Amino acid sequence: MAIVGRGQLGTAVAEILRAEGSHEVLGPFGRDDAQQGVTTGADVVVIATTTRLVDVAEHVETAVSNGSNVLVSAEEAADPWVIDPEIAERLNRLAHDRGVSICGAGVNPGLIFDSLVLTLLGTTDGNVDISVRRTVDISRFGPSVLRRIGIGLDVDEFESGVKAGTVFGHAGFPQSMSVVAKALGVAIDCIDRRLAPIVGKRDSVLDNGMPILAGQTVGVDQTYTAIVADHPWYAATFVGHTNLPEAGLTAVDVIEFRRDGGVEGTFTATPGIDAQQGSRNMVANSVSRILRARPGWLSVAELPPSVPK
Repeated sequence: MAIVGRGQLGTAVAEILRAEGSHEVLGPFGRDDAQQGVTTGADVVVIATTTRLVDVAEHVETAVSNGSNVLVSAEEAADPWVIDPEIAERLNRLAHDRGVSICGAGVNPGLIFDSLVLTLLGTTDGNVDISVRRTVDISRFGPSVLRRIGIGLDVDEFESGVKAGTVFGHAGFPQSMSVVAKALGVAIDCIDRRLAPIVGKRDSVLDNGMPILAGQTVGVDQTYTAIVADHPWYAATFVGHTNLPEAGLTAVDVIEFRRDGGVEGTFTATPGIDAQQGSRNMVANSVSRILRARPGWLSVAELPPSVPK
């Protein structure tokens, strides 16, 4: 198998799979030699580079054309039909033609807001509203990722970045909601988004060396709400912060089902699933399930659970 992406995720996935010992691992390949990675013809190519579908589509297409199954960490790849149906369908047909599978997988999307929600919905009749809240320590992400999330900016820069599409907090929520809706046969009317900055009160320096000045953003608070039949059906909230204790916050994941205004069931993971460790393990543990999957571009709802080998 081959790993494309020499950042934190790609490097960690390569280390995990080498230590596990069941696969010959090529890479990780960086930006300059990514083409080598996607043309290896390996049984699985892991693409762990960036967020947007348009930025990974060419590499996905090349890997599939060379007969490889593809696992991709790009958040928009969890359900590519949400962002670009033309690209999604073209690559889906290509995967069918080549007899291989493609899947976007990680912790978010890939677990907390979609496959775990679906598993827990199995305890209900499905006629419930969904609320998921994830509070995450994001201090260990690299500067480029934090800038995309919206960290280290003054409020005007943050708002300008949101309007320009260069700041988007954590991506992938519409994709997760679509995965859940399709599994349940629900039609989403629209998805509303709220993305707000969390501003720091003092100068600080993150462990990665990134400085943040007083008055700049140290976190984000965002909520996506899927509307079904003029009713808020699924609310997904993400609070990411570079210093949870200072903000009086604790890492936690909460999934709640409501009916007629009352709480029907709550699942809480405290502390929450670690964003980095969880993502690297989810990708590494998804290799075996992508090898067993039917051809095409699949969502995590169409795969068995990810389990350690």
